[in-house]
This record gives sequence, C-alpha cells and structure tokens, in this order.
Amino acid sequence: MDITNVLTDCVKNKKPVSFSKYGDGEYLCASGHFGHNCDHDKYTEKLKNSLIESFKYMVNNKDNSYIGLWFTSDVKTYWESLASKEIMFAAYHSLIIDGYDTMNKINLFKEIKFSKLKKILVSNPSLSKAKPIFNIDYVFNVNYNNWFDSYFDILINEIKKIINQDEQYIIITCAGMGSKVLICELTKLYPNNIYLDFGSSLDKICTKNQTRDGQLPYDTLLNIFNELIPENWDN
Repeated sequence: MDITNVLTDCVKNKKPVSFSKYGDGEYLCASGHFGHNCDHDKYTEKLKNSLIESFKYMVNNKDNSYIGLWFTSDVKTYWESLASKEIMFAAYHSLIIDGYDTMNKINLFKEIKFSKLKKILVSNPSLSKAKPIFNIDYVFNVNYNNWFDSYFDILINEIKKIINQDEQYIIITCAGMGSKVLICELTKLYPNNIYLDFGSSLDKICTKNQTRDGQLPYDTLLNIFNELIPENWDN
C-alpha cells in the first residue's frame, strides 16, 4: 500500500500517525542472525529484543501505525508471525525519492516543511544538513552506527527535555535500526505526534554519497528538491 498521500493528509490536518521501515537489517537482527547491516550497525541481543517488542506494540496497540514492508515474502511472513492483528503494511519507499510517485512525495515534504507544528530530527551528523529542507526546530545527533545499546536511554531523556506535552510535533528519524524502537517509545509517551522514519531517504541529497542501490543521481535530486533547499545548498 502506497501511503504517501495518507501521510500528507495527516501532516496537513495534524492527525497522529507513525511510519516505521522494517527492512532486511531489522528482520535479520530480530530473527537472531549474527553480524551487521549495510551500515555496519551490529545485531545485538538488546537491539533484537527491542525491535521485536517495538514491532509488536506498534502493530497490536496502535491503529494509526504503518509498517514499511521489505520486499521478500520470508520477511513478511516473519513479521506476521509476531502480530496478533492485521499489520498495516505500507510501501517501503513511501518516503524515498526513487523515481516513482515523485510529485506526491515532494508534496508531502512541502507539507512537512511549511507545517506550523514543531519538528524534531534524529539523525547522524551528516544528515543535520536536512534542517532547512523541513524547517527543523531541534536536531539530535547519534553516531553513524552502533549507538543503540549505549545511547538510547540518554537520547530519550534528551528529547523529553524539549517536548511539551501540550504541543504536537513532527518527529523525523534517520538513525538506522534504533529508529524503530525510538518511535515506539516516544509514541508511548507522546501518542499525539507524527512519527516518520525517513531512514536513508535523505542520504544522497545531504551528502552526495551513494549509500543504497537505486538512489537517483545527485543532480537529479537537486532539481527535484529545488523548492525545498536554500540557494546556498551546495556551498
């Protein structure tokens, strides 16, 4: 299910919603494999258990929680085995500019940028550059990988310091596998927010680096993001 337009409506009308991408790395970690994902984020026991519990909570307890589905049937079957209700699966690339449904995705990005809601970005330092794309109010940086086991509790406490219970926020995560757990725990604390797991969606436009297969050329992305980025973006 392509939910880009659904997310646009939620942002526009301030409807609480969450979108979390559970890809091959999350699947391998949760299902007990050893090693690391493509970002060299290690599969640890703490991350494994947290991913499982976060997935189960979001699916079984939240009616507005969408799960970005990785492409293979064995991954889908695994996640379905953990759920006690039907999973609201969504297209994995709902937030990724990949040449498909581009205008709807950019319309969503514009809706986020010009929303009056306060916005929080959790990302590695390189993606802090995304701040003007969405008019981000607060940026929290994590390491490029392996931050979850030692830094997760610290991060939650830092975010809690700036969130006002009486306000609604848009929270964007670009922080690897730990993002799914972060979205779950913040949802428990602040269910009225909008949570969007961008993952690697902003890697190429912010860093020019090819971090995933299928990413569009940088010059193509510059043209697509033209209305969202400042004039001095390439300086």
